[in-house]
Amino acid sequence: MMKKLIMTDLDCTLLLMDQDLYIQRYINEIAKLFFDYGFDGKAVAKATMQASFMMAKNDGSRTNQEAFEEAFLTLVGQRAKEAIDIFPQVYGDRYDVIKEVTAINPFAKDIVELMRKNAEYVVVATQPMFPLEAVKKRLSWTNLTDSMFDYITTYDNSTFCKPNPLYYKEIMDKYGATKENTVMIGNDVNEDILPCKELGVDTFLVLDGLINVQNHDISDIRQGDYLDLIKYLKSL
Repeated sequence: MMKKLIMTDLDCTLLLMDQDLYIQRYINEIAKLFFDYGFDGKAVAKATMQASFMMAKNDGSRTNQEAFEEAFLTLVGQRAKEAIDIFPQVYGDRYDVIKEVTAINPFAKDIVELMRKNAEYVVVATQPMFPLEAVKKRLSWTNLTDSMFDYITTYDNSTFCKPNPLYYKEIMDKYGATKENTVMIGNDVNEDILPCKELGVDTFLVLDGLINVQNHDISDIRQGDYLDLIKYLKSL
């Protein structure tokens, strides 16, 4: 029976990347950008990371963007509002530099096509800490477009972050999906799989690019490489 909703992670799932290098490059580009505007670039980059940690704890009372900006303004202090206005430039040409630490996933298009074939709605359930422009660029780095999906989680349309199960519940509620007719695909045990398991949602753990920082027992979790994922999606 066709699923109501299939969600998929992006980074290290649809898009191949070295996540540690990605974060390092991202922070470096933030520092360079703000240095060019006369800021202490390293201090702004540090404030970005701290504000992101605070955004990750958002309790649903406001958007993640509002949570981030509230924390960022406090941490940056003087010229903070100017810094907020400058920040979108991070996702322009500077963001393209980060593409160097990513690679095209040759299975990505097939996976998305099968998701669309087997679900009423398909969603990019990526960590909602970025604006749409940033996510669209990362999709393009693996030859995907936002038009292939019904919804993409971003920091301005989400009020929770991974691994909070309420982040996934928010998406499910948007489409009237239940645990019985929803699937989540991802590579991160703690962020993608366990929160959905807590909701009773079916999952598929992609072992290519596996992240399991807390060393959870994954023996009872449906899992496999990209070819196994394709077989699973065909079986739905």
